[in-house]
Amino acid sequence: MIFKKLLSDPDEVTQKVFDSIKLKEPLLLTYFNQHCFNVYYEDQKYRRVIDVNFHSYQADLGVYLAAKFLNHSDPKRIESTAMNENILNALIKYKIPIVIVGGNFSEKFIRNTANEKGINLIYYLNGFFDDAALVESINQLNNLDAQVFFIGMGVPKQELFAERLYNSSTNKIIICVGNFFEYYFGTKKRAPVLFQKFGLEWLFRLFSEPGRLWKRYIIGIPEFTYRVAKIKIGKKVT
Repeated sequence: MIFKKLLSDPDEVTQKVFDSIKLKEPLLLTYFNQHCFNVYYEDQKYRRVIDVNFHSYQADLGVYLAAKFLNHSDPKRIESTAMNENILNALIKYKIPIVIVGGNFSEKFIRNTANEKGINLIYYLNGFFDDAALVESINQLNNLDAQVFFIGMGVPKQELFAERLYNSSTNKIIICVGNFFEYYFGTKKRAPVLFQKFGLEWLFRLFSEPGRLWKRYIIGIPEFTYRVAKIKIGKKVT
């Protein structure tokens, strides 16, 4: 079961990235939150990719509480935006070249903003390419002289794309980050710190984007709770 496999210490997550850089070993890394679990529960392709190829870390209050409730670990709370920012800041410190895939930023904006923040960005690819451009996009990325790739395309699209890229290359460290760069570059507003502290960032996001997110939270949170309860009484995810 996925809850037994989740990384639950932020230092361990960062160390895994930098061990892979030092040893020039490939890595697939992603976050795992309440929404991810609901997709995992329903989508066999995503479940296979997560189970077989990815290192995943628990990334919201719901999964943190579920892990404790299921007695699979004694986790520390990890917040995915903060986790990704810590990793990126460490990469900036050591001037490690990175590639960003995802979002809908203009080339001028992302170049200027990356330069201001000290990011050694060698390539940016908009995340809204269609399936017809998939192979060409992967070939473009494979030709780049970079080891670390951030993929922000949403669940499960980003993980499925990351696996394709991972399988077509060697020694790439691929980190799935959702809409992290929209927050990091300031094109989308984050919840106030108080919401973040008490695990209520989802509520702020729901009020900010009700049309897009109502199903994820209004329906998704009760579904998540019910499914975790089923696991507790011994029913498997099928």
